[in-house]
Amino acid sequence: MSKLNLLRRCYSCGAILQDEEPEKEGYISPEALANTNALVLFCDHCYQQQRYNFDHKELTCGDDFLLMLRDAEASDALIVYVVDLFSFEASFPTDAVEILSNNNILVVANKRDLLPASADDEWLREYVAHRFRVARLSVKAKDVWLTSLTTFADIGPLVKEIQKRRAGHDVYLIGAIGSGKTLFTSSFLRTYQNKTYSSVVTKNYPGTLLPVMQIPLDSSSSIYDTPGLPIDNNIASSVGGVEYNKSILPSTAVKARPYVLYPGDAFSIETYARVELLEGSPRTPIKFYASDKLRVSKGRAKEGILSFLRPNANRDWSDPKQYVAYEIEVEEEGSRDIGFEGLGWFSFSGEKQKFRIFLPSGVSLYHSRSKIRAKKGE
Repeated sequence: MSKLNLLRRCYSCGAILQDEEPEKEGYISPEALANTNALVLFCDHCYQQQRYNFDHKELTCGDDFLLMLRDAEASDALIVYVVDLFSFEASFPTDAVEILSNNNILVVANKRDLLPASADDEWLREYVAHRFRVARLSVKAKDVWLTSLTTFADIGPLVKEIQKRRAGHDVYLIGAIGSGKTLFTSSFLRTYQNKTYSSVVTKNYPGTLLPVMQIPLDSSSSIYDTPGLPIDNNIASSVGGVEYNKSILPSTAVKARPYVLYPGDAFSIETYARVELLEGSPRTPIKFYASDKLRVSKGRAKEGILSFLRPNANRDWSDPKQYVAYEIEVEEEGSRDIGFEGLGWFSFSGEKQKFRIFLPSGVSLYHSRSKIRAKKGE
């Protein structure tokens, strides 16, 4: 009688796993391949990518944008970089960072109103500066301005700081789509007084097809309001704009949702993410921060990924192959975050835990010091 064997495949790239030829596709060590109890297996190549490269989808911004940034670098322009404070950790285009690393940068950390009012602002500034330094951009806490931009926001103090910091040079306003850059421009123009002979114009930046608003500041310098940088490694790119705005993007300040995980426990954020605690201290308290519109359910890791997959109104997410699996072994001590770009994050105290995390393919994962710390005395 013929014998039928099920071939084991790499969970990430789909290659048939083999343990005999390291130089060929799908190679995995014999010890790993012999682990018949593993829920998912990666070939050695994919394992290294998943283990060490949490920002697995590298963001780029295009040749036209890079040409413009090289002009900014050459003219010693001030870069005003607007970020969405709720979720920006994996939003830095790598090709832009290489150029901006030599520029004077002022960070506008927008949407402060979406974080708890009790959060320590000085700690938030240092956190944002730290994430910029992780991205290889030289930023200090004093370079970070926390704001909650609206069309009628008073940005007078910020404008004065920009005038001081630019020292007569141009200003390039950059930021991801949805960061609030357009609101900054609207607020700025509301009180703007043009004292030059030039007009505010929107036209293609010289040598590119990028539409840029040029706002004259004096006879020799301007603010260049650049197009929003596309961010296709967050949950919005997987869910879709309307669905994201309706069910995932918080509209009010997020509140900490406390849970306690024991080894073998898991929690799921609807069908968008699943976190399993594989190893660690007997008891790991966590705080989960996300929109209150998102449902969180707790279960056991042994139930597997299929236990939280189900058809979604916007997309059928019942196929495990649409998800990427990560394992994070926490080596740092103290308060830590593990976050999902555009979705939220959870905080915990690092005590040698090992987490397994499932996310939709293309959504970036990050691990950092904690974003939220209560004000002193609270």
